[in-house]
Amino acid sequence: MVTAPFPATRTAWFRRRLSVPAPRVPAPDPPHERDAALRRLDELFALDDGADIPEMTRTRLLEPEVDTPTTVVIWHGFTNAPSQFLAVGERLQDAGYRVLLPRMPHHGQADLLNRDLKNLTEAELVAHVNTCTDIAAGLGRRVWVVGLSAGGTMAGWAAATRPEVSRVVIAAPLIAPKGFPMPAVRLCVKYPRIVPGMYMWWDPRVKADLGHSPYAYPGFPLPGVVPFLHLSESLFDGSVRVRHRLERAVLVSNSNDLAVRQDAARAFGASVFGPSADYYGEAVIDPGLSWAHDFVDPWSPGAGSTEQVTAILSACLGLGDPAAGGVLVPPLVAEQPIT
Repeated sequence: MVTAPFPATRTAWFRRRLSVPAPRVPAPDPPHERDAALRRLDELFALDDGADIPEMTRTRLLEPEVDTPTTVVIWHGFTNAPSQFLAVGERLQDAGYRVLLPRMPHHGQADLLNRDLKNLTEAELVAHVNTCTDIAAGLGRRVWVVGLSAGGTMAGWAAATRPEVSRVVIAAPLIAPKGFPMPAVRLCVKYPRIVPGMYMWWDPRVKADLGHSPYAYPGFPLPGVVPFLHLSESLFDGSVRVRHRLERAVLVSNSNDLAVRQDAARAFGASVFGPSADYYGEAVIDPGLSWAHDFVDPWSPGAGSTEQVTAILSACLGLGDPAAGGVLVPPLVAEQPIT
């Protein structure tokens, strides 16, 4: 499907005509002591108890041997699980950063063919983001957030609504599916009942035999996408605004991505986070690498190595080589030393 170029105005005509109620933004409630934060974390862990959530898809906290003031929260992609970022999280842990890998609601179940995502709501997503950010803020004074695809939308929501977040990396955020007109996105958010309840295979040719990650769902009920779009639309139309100053915000884009609209992601990042960040940039993955949308999962074809993905996230967070070893073209602007 051919889509029109993305409108340059912050609030396009269809957003002005189709009002959408913004999700309620709960007040932050970060624990003031580490022990209290760990108790909140235990409550998050308890959501994973039971045989329906395998060990590898459960929420994880990775802590370095030496205490650190920085917690990096990394949200996995749509229909995937925390295992997607485990290897990268371990590299960041080795580098001295605390890493929280949350399992998003209705994800990570042992039955990969479940239809539970049809029950997902934007209120669940907002509550989940708030809980994870509360825990991260209770464990250290600096909170940085990262996410891929739907996880990028989650990271964006955290960066916009939580003043504790100072740096954000949104990789291929789920602002609009590839080839999907933006007015149609708005219509689906405003009138979710028009979204058919059909189950969509990621690859209709092989269906359940996707052959990639043993932890990712091979498909999804179409309504499960809408709550993420509700969050992004609420940020896009300005009904939920970034009300604090961010040190750094970076969008990761990939010209070989066939899952999401990159023009929409660029407009989203620039309009929502550009005005509120001391540094806003776009990390462009070298198209010659031919990486796919899910370029981070070690089980997926078209993915980078763990070292390459870690280098990209480090560059985006302002920690390492701005070119990520030549993966990013052109390199990002280097960050000032962290104080």
